[in-house]
Amino acid sequence: MKKILSILLPLLLLCISCIRDVVLKLDPVPPVLVLNASITPEREVAAFLSKSWFLLDSVPEYDLPDKGVNIDVFVNDTFRGSMQRSDNPADSTEYKGQFKLSGCHVKAGDKVRLEAGASGFDPVAAETVIPQKTDIILLDTVGFLKPNSFSSQLLRMYITLHDKPAERNYYRLVLEQLVEFHKGDSVMWVSTFCDEVWRNSITGDDLMDTFKKFSFYSFRLTYDDPVFQPDIPSLAYYDGPYCRGIFPDDLFNGKDYTVTASFTPNYSFVTDTLSATVHYDVHLLSISEAYYNYLKVIRNFSISLGDANMDALLEPTSTYSNVTDGFGVVTGYQRATRRITMPIGSVPPYFEW
Repeated sequence: MKKILSILLPLLLLCISCIRDVVLKLDPVPPVLVLNASITPEREVAAFLSKSWFLLDSVPEYDLPDKGVNIDVFVNDTFRGSMQRSDNPADSTEYKGQFKLSGCHVKAGDKVRLEAGASGFDPVAAETVIPQKTDIILLDTVGFLKPNSFSSQLLRMYITLHDKPAERNYYRLVLEQLVEFHKGDSVMWVSTFCDEVWRNSITGDDLMDTFKKFSFYSFRLTYDDPVFQPDIPSLAYYDGPYCRGIFPDDLFNGKDYTVTASFTPNYSFVTDTLSATVHYDVHLLSISEAYYNYLKVIRNFSISLGDANMDALLEPTSTYSNVTDGFGVVTGYQRATRRITMPIGSVPPYFEW
């Protein structure tokens, strides 16, 4: 017994000696305006405006003043107007701080500058250039079995694009699952990006109850093409949202290139009372440099966080902002889309909730 105690006591003291409290003393940092916008020819120019908050602050939903807030829009150095608040302050489901300039659309090559101000804050500004749209020349698919699996079917996509020469271009590949439910005269669309789900375009009351009995597997896009891993060879391990689907044209500048990615698909199905058609929309986004730089930082941070153990310390990670005298990211993009419609499978993917 004495031998056991003589061994355990030093180990106990050693464990206790490794634990200590550290008191952090942080000087408060005054808030600044935060301006975010993703501008595209597909819709009117819009933005989010809020304020930064200190580490020890309670985070408010939105606390900019009701008056004295403005976001001015300049396109190619020409003033186009001031944005108006577009969210509904009384609607708790809407993001607060949304602004829009009605009737203001942009086109490829436009330089867009936003200048924002609010009472009690220094003004901020940021600008971006809308990139040229890059079309998907060809979309092809092939099915194959997942390695080390006898039944899990994967679908590999081959997305061919033509990169514009004489400039560095940036892209993002996004996959959206759209399920089109029909029951009698009722219709419902369900949109999914990885694990995020939206239901919309509902007509009829009975379809919602029926939908609750059905569930599709969430999907994760595996970014297995070399263009997604130019500076992080081990990134293939992080095949999900960490990658964010971003890539530059460094490996194929000015040439046609076929990007590959794969995922586990769901199949369409039909029953006596319900039909569900599964579509996959392949979105190829031509993005501005700021868009790419921001998501690259987020990607690297996500990887670091995923690698960290609960008892480990993370290395400091730099942030990215292209907003002068404030924080945020103002970017531009264009989108090309091709659709894959899945054939009818033999077994409907459903379970009772």
